[in-house]
Amino acid sequence: FQDRPHPRPHLLGRFVYGIAELNRDALRNAHLVACAGCNATASILALHPLYRAGVADSAVIEVKVGSSEAGNRSTPGSHHPERSGAMRSYKPTGHRHLAEIQAMLGAPVHFSATSVEMVRGVLATCHVFLNRDLDDKALWRIYRDAYATEPFVRIVKERAGIHRYPDPNLLAGANFCDVGFERDPLARRVVVMSAIDNLMKGAAGQAVQAFNIMHGLPETRGLGFPGLHPA
Repeated sequence: FQDRPHPRPHLLGRFVYGIAELNRDALRNAHLVACAGCNATASILALHPLYRAGVADSAVIEVKVGSSEAGNRSTPGSHHPERSGAMRSYKPTGHRHLAEIQAMLGAPVHFSATSVEMVRGVLATCHVFLNRDLDDKALWRIYRDAYATEPFVRIVKERAGIHRYPDPNLLAGANFCDVGFERDPLARRVVVMSAIDNLMKGAAGQAVQAFNIMHGLPETRGLGFPGLHPA
């Protein structure tokens, strides 16, 4: 998925993948950490509970991403007068984060990415096809078992209102990943949605979280900011 060979392949085995919710114990003794990609983080945190429970047969992931995901260089695609009102598929297949997602889930998945007008944020919409029938209570149990004690993962499923599902606009500046789901009553399918700020939980915030764990500090230190919304 990368366009060039790894420059230091002999070091790969020494790195711990830096998603604390999956690798907290390994991070405590780590000397080298590979911070996860932003799209990979949103997708993995959305899907890992279902794959860990052994109920997922296959998954199709579609992410909507903001302009800051494109890096720190100005490009025509990151120029907001050009981006305004636009929605563009930019990586329908072969995205480099797919390798991370498949490695952590232990199964092949399908992934595509679409650029939208927002500056910061990722919204992953994951269509998961199940290998058995599950009701809402079973799905709640799976996600609560995975995330009930996690300081930066919140399960979002309101009955009404515009924020009844995860929304990256609410997370700008925060290190949270919000996860929600909706079961398809007509098929063995559940739609799992996750939202993050790609510059926080998808980058710097996640790095600080891993650093705190590595050095025996409180995991939440420096990461208590609730977000910029509604600024």
